[in-house]
Amino acid sequence: MVVRVERSGAHVMLVCFDRPQVRNAWNQELVDCMHEVWTTFAADDTYRCCVVTGAGPMFTAGLDLKQPPSDGAPAMPNLSVPCDKPIIAAVEGAAIGFGSVFCQLADMVFAGRSAYFLYPEAKLGLVQGMMAGFPGRLQYKGGLQWLLSADPISADRAREIGLINEVCDDGQALHRALEMAEKISKNAPLVVQAMKAIALGSVPKGPMEANYRINRLIAQVATSEDGQAGLAAFRERRQAEFRGR
Repeated sequence: MVVRVERSGAHVMLVCFDRPQVRNAWNQELVDCMHEVWTTFAADDTYRCCVVTGAGPMFTAGLDLKQPPSDGAPAMPNLSVPCDKPIIAAVEGAAIGFGSVFCQLADMVFAGRSAYFLYPEAKLGLVQGMMAGFPGRLQYKGGLQWLLSADPISADRAREIGLINEVCDDGQALHRALEMAEKISKNAPLVVQAMKAIALGSVPKGPMEANYRINRLIAQVATSEDGQAGLAAFRERRQAEFRGR
């Protein structure tokens, strides 16, 4: 498996990207596994908080250029699976590309002092729109400078612009994230979830977030058997036989 999941204490789900040989880069298998993680976490009432980290010296190098996923969005926190429980990222080394988006969408982030954050699209000449909603979560001018320059920023700078909560000694990000998760998990879960739901609901959403479910629904219909059958029937000027799949 490219994602390890275990229980930490009574109520904390600990998730680890586990492809250290490629710096935890995201392929389709990792994206699919993370989507399953969010589905399980949201549905299982014994879990009250989730901490996500990466195996080895790096949180994630982002997109796997040799085995790119068709869509990284299903692996993002608070996006493909609605969830009112807190999701915390523990970053050591670096969070690049998808990793930076993950940190932006997570509820809290703790990072090692030498960690850095990089979103390179402006230098690659490509855009997926996954950072489009950054003003809802990051300081506008600082966040825009980071994204448009496509330069890496330090953990200290990431904290200044609101991308992360705390800078920790190197090697201590996971410990601090778990410490916070344990503290939160001992509080009243209904209150914690209500507070997150209200807070997250008040955050302005970028186009990707706001239209995510509609766009996914349209894409699923477009690639469905019925969609293909309907197009074939139209071309052949006959009545289509739809099967609801």
